[in-house]
Amino acid sequence: MTDSDPEPKTDGGATVGFDQDELYTTVRTAVKDALLDILGTVSLLGFALLFVAVGAQALFTTSSTTGTVLGGGAIALGFVIAATALELLPSVSG
Repeated sequence: MTDSDPEPKTDGGATVGFDQDELYTTVRTAVKDALLDILGTVSLLGFALLFVAVGAQALFTTSSTTGTVLGGGAIALGFVIAATALELLPSVSG
């Protein structure tokens, strides 16, 4: 190529235009989806904290074997819920 020839365009020279309505719909849907993901994650972490707190209370206040097992199970379930909410484990829905 010589210096006077323009560089070839990789898109074939077609102009790319954005339809404002489609762009608005796409951005609005993406933001809505992100906000719902945040709400879901915070809710799951709240439930996980609740399970861990109830399990710890049951673990420390009861002296029976059943209370200890239930408290340990609640704590374990809380950690599993938190790990799933933070995507450290695969989700149940797929």
